[in-house]
Amino acid sequence: MASSRSVGAFLYTLYAEKYDEGMDEMKMHKLMYFSQRESLMLYNRLLFVEDFYGWKYGPVLKSVRTEYHKERPYYGVEDDLLENEKVLLSAVMDRYGGLSSWKLSSLSHAELSWRKSRNGLQAGENGEVKLDLKAMKVDAAREKALRKRQAV
Repeated sequence: MASSRSVGAFLYTLYAEKYDEGMDEMKMHKLMYFSQRESLMLYNRLLFVEDFYGWKYGPVLKSVRTEYHKERPYYGVEDDLLENEKVLLSAVMDRYGGLSSWKLSSLSHAELSWRKSRNGLQAGENGEVKLDLKAMKVDAAREKALRKRQAV
């Protein structure tokens, strides 16, 4: 299993190579979420172990917040990814990397796991509620079914 920092570092580098610019923090949070959901959808297992929190603009990882407070995010992070994990992350980048951060935020707001984490919170509050893994698995199953319908 990969570390969340190595997943972030791979996505950060892949984005810079593909789009010739740095990735903003909001986009990183969302690509990390969609990568985790993709792993649940394809392999029924977590890509990395770290909790997402349901903040106002979508799922957030505290490790990503920490990296983006550094002068050089993800600098020197060791690559512990397996080849199939890199393929998964490349596919996530192909599917979602070209979308704006705000579009990704909007997509994440349709996820059951994020909506459940927002129960009882005001729209502008970040909150400290973790996304429920069972709800993330529901999100993954819904995405899998949607893609099957679209493929027909």
